Formats: sequence, structure tokens, C-alpha cells
Amino acid sequence: MNINIKTFNEWAEDGRDEKMALNHSKSVNRILSIISQKTNKFKAPFSFLDLGCGNGWVIRKISKKYKCEYALGVDGSVNMINNAKKNKIGEFKKVDLENYKFDRKFDIIFSMETFYYLKNINKLFKKIAKDGLNENGILIIGIDHYKENIPSLNWGSDYNLDISTLSTNDWIEKFILNGFKNVEYEYYGTEKDWKGTLILMGQR
Repeated sequence: MNINIKTFNEWAEDGRDEKMALNHSKSVNRILSIISQKTNKFKAPFSFLDLGCGNGWVIRKISKKYKCEYALGVDGSVNMINNAKKNKIGEFKKVDLENYKFDRKFDIIFSMETFYYLKNINKLFKKIAKDGLNENGILIIGIDHYKENIPSLNWGSDYNLDISTLSTNDWIEKFILNGFKNVEYEYYGTEKDWKGTLILMGQR
């Protein structure tokens, strides 16, 4: 079993998924504000995919608060997906994100703290651009582990995780090289030596 999946299965069993949701809530709220302020996606019914959805808390939030006509959460951890399904809001699937095959397209694809767990990040970017997004759809992601965020650099050894450590420019290049336009980024929640959540958004 993938070491990351094993770790997240354990976290889902001992309740750390709820702590993760709480810790990420401010950054996710900022991401939703960016979508609202800089796009028109929330002004009409839309479809939404959460890559690495954990216990499904963002799917529930989106389904309750916005005009979401279809919300899907996918995750590699069966325990996370089982926790997500307990709330009966949204659709959830256990998938291998590295080899995920899209069977429909979405207006918004979102991800919080997932992409740096992938072995082949470009592979998923390409699939999203080609098969995952409707025309003018957006990919928006939040990342806390990156080169400029010094306190995050020991997470692999501290939490028994296999992660890729990229710079802000590396992430921007991945958006651009894989066909995304109007790429924007910001750091949110900067405090002392904590650089903040790196939020990136690009349009199909």
C-alpha cells in the first residue's frame, strides 16, 4: 500500500481527519472567496470536483451554500471515503488519483493539500486540462508544503509521508505548461516564518 494512503487511513480512523478540516478551513474559505470574486462560477448552477476530498467536508460546504448541481469528492483513502459517505451529502468515490479517469467534465476542480503527494504531478494536470474541465472551467488548489514555506519542509519525515517539494515558480509552470491560462497565485495566512497557503488558480 502507498505510504501516504496508509497514513491517511490511520488518520481517518483516529479522528485526525476532523482536525485537518478545521486547520484548513480558513484557507478553503479564502479559496471560495477567490472563486466568487474573480470568476462567475458561483452565479449559475455548476459542477464541482474535490480531488483528495478527505472526509468530504468541502463537498458538504459547497452543496449547502452554493448553487452546486453536482458535487463529487474522490480520495485514495478508503477510510476517508467511508467517513465522507456517512453524511449523505454529495457523491464520493475511492480512486487512485495518479490514474484517475474522468467520466465527465466539471466547471470547478478544487484540491486542498493533495497535489504534492503525487508521484507524477504533470500527469494529473494534463488529464484535468484535457478530460476534466469544461471550457473556461477552473482548477484551483491550495498547498501548504512548498520550498518557500520553511516549517513545512520536514513533513515527510515528521508524518511518515512521501511528498514532492516544489517551489512557487514550479507550481506556476505546471499550470502554464499543461495548458492553463490566466494563472494567478497568492499566499494566504502568512504569519512569522509560516509563508502561508499557496493558492493557485488557472482557467481551461
